[in-house]
Amino acid sequence: MNKPPVYPGDPGFVYHDDEERELIEGIESADWKPLNGQALDDVRARLCEAARTTKEELATKTERMNIRMTPGDMDALKGVAAREGLPYQSLVTSILHKFISGRLVDIDEARKLLKGA
Repeated sequence: MNKPPVYPGDPGFVYHDDEERELIEGIESADWKPLNGQALDDVRARLCEAARTTKEELATKTERMNIRMTPGDMDALKGVAAREGLPYQSLVTSILHKFISGRLVDIDEARKLLKGA
């Protein structure tokens, strides 16, 4: 079984792009020097901080949702959002959040409750 070319010098090997070629050639030419001591500790600390930040950002990342609606409903939604001073996507997100957390109230039901109080 033939393996695909993996390394420069393998027959048929092709660099992905110029950046990859420059990187590999730089490493192989010994232009790169190993880090030791404080320099290594500094780079390690920066990489750990970047990893922690990335992990936190991914934990709070939002997910996409596609929805189909009539043009009339979309225009009405955009009108309400404009009156509220919000992007319409933020308005939809807020409405859905209130609904799933049980805080979205039907105005007619609220009026009935207030009249009975």
